[in-house]
Amino acid sequence: MNKLMAATDLSKGQHDLLRRLALPWLKTGEWPLWAHIRHEFDLKDLDADVLLQSLPRIGLDAPYAAGYGYTTLMRPPVREDDRVRLTVAAVLVLPALRKELGDPFVRALKLMIRLYRGKPVSHTEITRAYLDSSALAKRGFAPSFVRALPDLLDHEPGVRSGSGVTSPDGDWKREIDRSVLRFRDVETIEDYVARTCELVDAQAASTAGHPVSALPHPGVPALADPSRFTTPTDHSPRAESPTPYLDAGLLTDLESAAARTTWKAHKLLALCRELNSNHAAGNPYACAALIRAVLDHVPPVFGHKDFKQVAAQHTFTVQRTDKAHAQKLAGFKDIADDALHRPISANVPVITMSDLPEPTRLNALLNELLTLLRKA
Repeated sequence: MNKLMAATDLSKGQHDLLRRLALPWLKTGEWPLWAHIRHEFDLKDLDADVLLQSLPRIGLDAPYAAGYGYTTLMRPPVREDDRVRLTVAAVLVLPALRKELGDPFVRALKLMIRLYRGKPVSHTEITRAYLDSSALAKRGFAPSFVRALPDLLDHEPGVRSGSGVTSPDGDWKREIDRSVLRFRDVETIEDYVARTCELVDAQAASTAGHPVSALPHPGVPALADPSRFTTPTDHSPRAESPTPYLDAGLLTDLESAAARTTWKAHKLLALCRELNSNHAAGNPYACAALIRAVLDHVPPVFGHKDFKQVAAQHTFTVQRTDKAHAQKLAGFKDIADDALHRPISANVPVITMSDLPEPTRLNALLNELLTLLRKA
C-alpha cells in the first residue's frame, strides 16, 4: 500500500490543514485563498506552509508532471492569493468529501467511459465523445459538483480531457479522451485512487530511467507514450532527464494546428523550444526574456493587442482556472522587465530559476491558444 492509500499516517496538523481547505469548497464550491488558511494556522502557532509541503506525494513533484497527492502541487513560496486545491485522493482522508466529491466523481467517470465507448464510428472522419454540464444535471448530479468537475479533472493526472468550451453562464462541454479507459474497472473512489497511483508511479519510474514493462492491470492504456517504457539497448549509465518547462506534445499539437490556419507559429515554436533548452540548462535570465517574448507574441490570436488585455478580457475555456494562470503570467512582466532592462549599479538583485512562473501557467495558456487555433 502506498503512502496516499495509508491515510492513517497523517499527523493532526496535516489532517487539520486538509479539512480547512475542504470546508469552503463544501460550502461555496470555491477553494480558499492561501492568505486565509495561513492566518488561521498562525493563530494556532502552526506554520501552514510547512504543513502543506510535508503532505505525502508520489511520483514526480514537478509542475505539469504526473505527481499526485492530496492537494495540487504548490511550489514554495505559496502566494497569498493562491488557491490550494484538494485532489480526488483527499476523499480517502476526509470522509465528509465522499458524498459531495468522491462518489459523484466515480459516477461521472463511469458516464465518461460509456460516452467514449458509445461515440459514433466512421471510416471517413474522426469522431469524438463529449461530456457536458447538462448531461450531468439530467442525471441528478448536484449543481455544485457539476460546476466543479472541469476544475477537478484538470488536476487529476490519469484522466486527460481534450478541448472544451464554457459559456458565460457556466455551462460547459469537454471532449472525452481515451485515457478514461484506464479506469474501466473502477467501482469505488479507493479503486480510482489506487489506479491513479499505479499510473503515476509508472510514469515516475519511466522518467527516472527505470523502464516499466507492464502495469499491474493488463489492458489498461499506459499513462505515457509506450516508447518511453522500452528498455534501452545502451547499458551505460544515463543522467536523469529533467521534465521540460513546456510540454513537448503540446508544442507538436500547436505546430500541427497552426499549419491549418493563416497564423504562422514558427517564431512561437522557436521561442518555446529555446525556453525548454534554457530551462534545462538553468539559465534564469534567458528563460525570463523568452517567457516575456512568448507573452508579447501571442495576443493577436486571442483578439487583443497585448497580454494584459488577454488576461483581463479573454473568456477562457476553463474560465476560473486558466484566467488565474493568465493573470499570474501578466504579473510576471515586472520580473521580466527587471531581467531585461535594469542597468548595472552597486546593488542589483539577482534573478533565479525560482522567480520564473510555474510551468503549469504557461502550458495552460498555450493549451488555450491551441484551442483557438483549432477553431480557426
